[in-house]
Amino acid sequence: MSNIFLLPPELNKRERFAASWEYLLENIPDLGQEFVDFLTQRSGKSSSTFVKAISHPFFASDIQPDILLECQDFDIICDHRLESELNKHSLDAFFLLAKSQQKPTYVVLISNSYCLIDPEILTGEAAKLCYLQPRDDVNAAMPYFCWQDIYAMVAQQQDRLAHEFAEYMHFMDMQPWQHSTWGELFLNPDVAARFSEQWASTIAYLQERDITSKKSGYSALEIIYPLPWLQLLYIYASRSIQHNNLQSVSPYLVATVWVKGDEKDHIRAFQGISERFTLSDNEEILVEIRASLAEGLWMMKTGSRPKLAATYYTSLDRLVSSDKEKMQQNLLAFTKAVFKHAQGIA
Repeated sequence: MSNIFLLPPELNKRERFAASWEYLLENIPDLGQEFVDFLTQRSGKSSSTFVKAISHPFFASDIQPDILLECQDFDIICDHRLESELNKHSLDAFFLLAKSQQKPTYVVLISNSYCLIDPEILTGEAAKLCYLQPRDDVNAAMPYFCWQDIYAMVAQQQDRLAHEFAEYMHFMDMQPWQHSTWGELFLNPDVAARFSEQWASTIAYLQERDITSKKSGYSALEIIYPLPWLQLLYIYASRSIQHNNLQSVSPYLVATVWVKGDEKDHIRAFQGISERFTLSDNEEILVEIRASLAEGLWMMKTGSRPKLAATYYTSLDRLVSSDKEKMQQNLLAFTKAVFKHAQGIA
């Protein structure tokens, strides 16, 4: 990408970021070299001279990496994850792509937060040959690289373009979360496990009302059929989200409302919704609601599969606390407020 101003307007968030990242590395080659050194040294490999970066390089394959780092002695295929999105086949496909190249080629995964990777992938022969992952003590619990570490690298550059790109990364929620107790929530499974324990008061409250709930995934809570039409209320912490028009700031506590597929009147009630309110128990906590991005499609689909009708967001900073009792009260207050609001709309 030789001219950043000619980026096609139809690019999605991930494509635009990759093209912009290529532009930055093209214009600050010293940063490109530092980036290659960062990836290789933390992986315990020898580095090489950085030549150039190519966004969405073409291969004789239907797999298109986000960035290819071309180096003198090897290349590095970079797979970007802006949210926690990963499936087993994506890495497998990149490994096959790397092995098929004449030039030695490595694969790296760079994520915004914690991703679950099948252990069999990481212990396989393909991963041993071509997968670069951190093997030092920095975020070692994650078998991939973190954007927040790269954010620090970019922010330390003296070039104005790098400073502006750091602002862009901040907009993309890639900066470190500066919280004394929970700052590593999205990086450290042990911290996530402690976060999950904070759902105890909410689970007890729901049990008293014969509502089934359980801890799920990394740090989430599933509330199952709290109402006959409400199949699932899923609440989880997220480093980044799709909506950019929120007053809430990263990271977020998110609650998704999943309505039974055949409850069309209830689904329709959430269409077009865009509201906000503060918690009655804590007016510092602002909750914002947005309708599902696919709201127009749900009405055309048949069947009883649950439909995502709406999503509730709030800043995690105002909910978490080093005080266990206070934090559990905040999580319970958020859950109760979301449930009451969704019930009132439908």
